[in-house]
Amino acid sequence: MANNITVNDFGLLVESLKAAAKLVDAAKLQFSPNGLEIYGVRDIAARCELTTNAVKSDDTFDFCIESLTMLNKILATVKEVHEGDYSDLQISYSRPNLLFKSKKMKTKYSTCNESTITKWISKKVTTQMERVFSFKTSSDLIRRMNGHSFMFTDFKAIKVYLETKDDMEANTVFATLGNKSTDLGREMTLKFGLVTYGKIPEGRSLTIDIERMNLFNCMQSDDINVSLMDKNVLLSKTNVHGKNGTYFNINIYCTLLKG
Repeated sequence: MANNITVNDFGLLVESLKAAAKLVDAAKLQFSPNGLEIYGVRDIAARCELTTNAVKSDDTFDFCIESLTMLNKILATVKEVHEGDYSDLQISYSRPNLLFKSKKMKTKYSTCNESTITKWISKKVTTQMERVFSFKTSSDLIRRMNGHSFMFTDFKAIKVYLETKDDMEANTVFATLGNKSTDLGREMTLKFGLVTYGKIPEGRSLTIDIERMNLFNCMQSDDINVSLMDKNVLLSKTNVHGKNGTYFNINIYCTLLKG
């Protein structure tokens, strides 16, 4: 028996799974009448939650994809062939295959067993946390910061220190690339965002690495909201709106590093 998948916004689905592929290599896709959910984990103590109603199903079911990159290439072909008109596109899941069918094309993509991708699969975060400080950043600011990694020969040694500074612009979060634990003699400090709530508690250090920083930029946005929680966690939230009330929400939880 096949499970039918209803498309509400194919373009947003494509963008959603592109973002997912920047966060995890493989994923468990969970469908329901509310939409699609993906819960992933990275080996750098980072977890992600992706939810969208760009697609939905009357049934509740799931399947696992071993390569999101490969799936995205198939979706790119589907998008190219249909040129914006998906009125006759049918997507369904008939174990173990994901099927795409229309008058213009047919394709079949095999899914995988969950046991083969367990290291990428997580669950919805249920730990109670409260924010103590928030700021808003953008894809452009993150890319600008990332672009200065050329200053350092050891990429893995670079840390990113997020701070407000009394001697610089008010209500602004600055990011400093460097490593305070060694005398590298190289640092770059640039504007990283604007304060939207609270202040950094005295004694707390907002230290991450470039890999964690780039997770926040998994999707192009001028409205990336990052919060320091009362736990040792930074929470990034990005919300994207599509056509006819569709949306795509990304929550990324990153454990802070020692300063």
